[in-house]
Amino acid sequence: MKNYIYKGMAAGFIVLSGLGISCNVLDQDPQFQIATNEAFSNPVNAEAALNGLYNEAQLVYNWRVQTLGELASDLVQSVDTWDNFNVIDEFRQTPDNTEIDDLYTQIYRTIDLANNIIAFAPDVPGLGQERVNDMLGQAYTFRGMMYFELVKYFGGIPGKYGELGVIIETEPSIGVGEDAFKERASLQDTWNQVRTDLEMGESMLTESRASNFLTRSRLTRAAATAMLARYHLYLDNWAEAEAKANQVISQGSFELVQPFSDIFRTDFSAESIFEMHYNVVDFSGFRQWYFPASLNGRGGLSFHVPFANELLARQGEDDRSDLIALNPAFGGVYYSTKFDELQNASNVPVLRIAEMYLLRAEARARQGNVAGGLDDLNAVRNRAGLGNASAGSGEELVDLVLDERRFEFAIEGHRFFDMTRTGRAIAEFTEIPRTTGSGTYSIGNAGRFIFPIPNSEIFTNPNMVQNEAYR
Repeated sequence: MKNYIYKGMAAGFIVLSGLGISCNVLDQDPQFQIATNEAFSNPVNAEAALNGLYNEAQLVYNWRVQTLGELASDLVQSVDTWDNFNVIDEFRQTPDNTEIDDLYTQIYRTIDLANNIIAFAPDVPGLGQERVNDMLGQAYTFRGMMYFELVKYFGGIPGKYGELGVIIETEPSIGVGEDAFKERASLQDTWNQVRTDLEMGESMLTESRASNFLTRSRLTRAAATAMLARYHLYLDNWAEAEAKANQVISQGSFELVQPFSDIFRTDFSAESIFEMHYNVVDFSGFRQWYFPASLNGRGGLSFHVPFANELLARQGEDDRSDLIALNPAFGGVYYSTKFDELQNASNVPVLRIAEMYLLRAEARARQGNVAGGLDDLNAVRNRAGLGNASAGSGEELVDLVLDERRFEFAIEGHRFFDMTRTGRAIAEFTEIPRTTGSGTYSIGNAGRFIFPIPNSEIFTNPNMVQNEAYR
């Protein structure tokens, strides 16, 4: 009997191979399956499967994984009629939210393609061991990245908040059997999976590729190392976070780009450690959501008014405040112009060197190295055109770093999780006004630091446990 490549969730969502063909799990006689012995029968097909993995990851990073978190923060608001965004903006998302479902599903689809490459690439006839190792390194790193996104959205952080991790799948989904409906792993086991995968990827990936395009659009060792720095930051492993960030910074392949806008106006700039490539066929959605209808967008997302006012007040001194524009709709709201290419063709930086500087600054501050942390913080500030900041203590420096991250990474998906991982979300996300809402909105309690497991999973998997705030 042939084995078939599936990707999806334990709940029974299945989509077939990296070649992009799909079918329904309830179809007893699928007509369009690609057998694994065909998809990995030769090096050409194996490379197609790897390309399929990048195609799936594009759908994670095209806007959704960044934007749902930003909506739940004090930076970005929903201003149109899309209720699935409005409820996140108001901290009242529910398990039937289709945007949350799409994010959850797409991440697991990406995981399953990574699982297929890990399982089958080593046995591809004619595929050299060096190439096998590089393919495995990319698959392990992507899998670690996907579990990181899953656990931060749907699980929590051990010792801080959350009760359970997520379902861990490390084998290809091949049909639906007795073990199809798994239980959620513990939080610690889920975070351990993230680390194991990223460290495996780091050990197998190449340092660079044949061109600047490939080096920055495909995963390299520096990308895995940068993700490990982020991993350690979330778990308060300050020495390890500093060490990993230092590895990336010291490599010398990346630099803070001036002017700031060139990060987003120049594809694969020296700022990017890993940049997801998009074009008019495989497009991202940032421009669609942020740009107004008069510029062929939807204009459904804008900055919250207080943050927009802070940006406007910095114009002329902070280069980052140049990437803001007025949408005259909804009484006048300001939106980000970071991703401005027509037809939503802007690339999306997933990992960039500024994060490593600010991450190392925070890690150093937490360890009492105020001078070293200030050097890193000021490198980012100086790039933006700002003068040096000063701090008299590690605690004061942490405050400065977290505030700097607001301006540096606006709409890139860090703010909500910066506040939850540091225990500041309840204080910061209180009485936030929405332009098109009624009144102000507050996150309320730590149960809302994570999102609900989608109903599509809850209703299908009898072993699934919903997060406490959504039961």
